Amino acid sequence: MAALDASIYTIATNHSARAAFGWRVLDDRFYVGPKIAYFGCDGYRHLRRGAHLTGLKTGNLQWSAAAGWAGDSDRRASPYVRLGLMQKL
Repeated sequence: MAALDASIYTIATNHSARAAFGWRVLDDRFYVGPKIAYFGCDGYRHLRRGAHLTGLKTGNLQWSAAAGWAGDSDRRASPYVRLGLMQKL
């Protein structure tokens, strides 16, 4: 799988981009792969690099998770974790 998106906003010249690639694992139950995400606006930049698990389904729920390293233009850096949950209605 490949997921690519980008956005440009006119307010404060915000812009963002994200790329994630993945391969089906464990009998095609979910995707695992690398990801990178970028956000920028006037005077600030933020970059995340890591790995994701996407598309794990349990009943009506679909789970996703990501973890990696984040850094910004204020010279701050740390690990990050993201958890996601979607429910079909």
